[in-house]
Amino acid sequence: MSGYDILQSPAEPGFDDLVALATQICDTPVGLISFVASDRQWFKARIGFAPCETPLSQSVCAHALAERDILIIPDLTQDLRTRDNTLVTGEPFIRFYAGAVLTATNGIAIGTLCVIDNEPRPEGLTPQQASGLQALARQVMTQLELRRAIRERDRALTTSDEARDARQISEERFRLSSRATTDVMWDWDREGDTFHWDDALTRVYGYVASTVTPTAAWWFEHIHPEDRERVRQKVLSATEVGPRWADAYRFQRADGTYADVLNQAFLVRSKAGRVMRMTGVMLDNSARAAADQHQSLLNHELSHRLKNTLAIVQAIAAQTLRNAASLDSARDALLQRLIALGKAHDILLASNTEQAGMEAVIRGALALHDNQQAGRFRIEGPPLEIGPKAALALALMIHELATNAAKYGALSTEAGHIGIRWQIEAAGDDPQLRLCWTESGGPPVSTPSRTGFGTRLIERGLAGTIGGTVRLVYQPSGVTCDLVAPVAGFQEKTEISD
Repeated sequence: MSGYDILQSPAEPGFDDLVALATQICDTPVGLISFVASDRQWFKARIGFAPCETPLSQSVCAHALAERDILIIPDLTQDLRTRDNTLVTGEPFIRFYAGAVLTATNGIAIGTLCVIDNEPRPEGLTPQQASGLQALARQVMTQLELRRAIRERDRALTTSDEARDARQISEERFRLSSRATTDVMWDWDREGDTFHWDDALTRVYGYVASTVTPTAAWWFEHIHPEDRERVRQKVLSATEVGPRWADAYRFQRADGTYADVLNQAFLVRSKAGRVMRMTGVMLDNSARAAADQHQSLLNHELSHRLKNTLAIVQAIAAQTLRNAASLDSARDALLQRLIALGKAHDILLASNTEQAGMEAVIRGALALHDNQQAGRFRIEGPPLEIGPKAALALALMIHELATNAAKYGALSTEAGHIGIRWQIEAAGDDPQLRLCWTESGGPPVSTPSRTGFGTRLIERGLAGTIGGTVRLVYQPSGVTCDLVAPVAGFQEKTEISD
């Protein structure tokens, strides 16, 4: 395995930590560091997968080696390379795979850092997840290089000549491995208090080598004041016991800003047990921190949407049951309204933003009717992104109009059609959106003798949610509904406060 002596080696925390980070970043139950040999694949670290190795015939990672970068298979049952794999057709029934290739300094692909799920993922990984998986794969190779460098340094303790040769080899390994990663590799001679930082200190953090005083004091001075003493104490504690040290903290860049970093190192001890050196790697974890913040915002938005939706569902259920003639009719009406609401939520979630396209919301609300009334809707209007409050209210309004049209109006006859048109009208600094629903070709209609819940949803639902007015007219030629409301109300993003 390219001289790394890794096969059958015992578990090591540095590799276990990288697999744990990979599963957290990609949100998967399974993560593996897999090395592909001529007859098998062997796992140096694993989470959520019991075997320590599998036959080569079961290896998905072997296919990744040809990619030289990253292989993502959204559904293993649909890919010709993997659909007959016994891990796919039988236990544990794996369905999704993403593997970042581990490439040695000689350019040979030797394995992968991979994540696996038991459910297909049509969307694969997000760009941030893919980038994070590849960054962690580089750290696996860094760990291997450091592991080899330390082993060679230990061998160098025999004779002075061997020590000099091994030292040169070790330095070369360090230099080559540093080129393979954008993260900072470092080496601290604790007895002489000298630090060696590789070129990534300039590339990633902006420091010019000539301006850096390579000592432990310089390092600690550039740790955020709120983190500095904690890190110092953990380093001192690690020198007393243990083969390694790891910590997360904020490190100051040359421009004065701070990066979230994950720093870990091996401790090299003398035969007497005294720490002579610390050799490690500092991973810029800012992308992960940003991803966590983004996830927190998404969770907050989802919580808002859920609160708002539950309130709407409660109101719909109460009003539907109150106005229904029978339990069966109440059940059917409630079901159809909740499906329309669900369609609007699907569109909002699919957009990956806080807004959705107006035409998409309207077509989603009509989906239950359009299957049976193909070609009878004419939908026109300029592109417009609308917020979640307006999307949910608009979906319910359009659904109610279509339901009434199917029972009494244009959709109750074969010749009927419905036009849905909207336009933006200038009104000073407060532009207005006008939406018109127009039925034609149906039976003559007249104003109903009583106002039901559906009609109240049409007349008050959307207008009450975002402001504006709704005018519902029952002309003999067909029903028309005219909505006028501020564009700003349609595009408002905030749904509900905590």
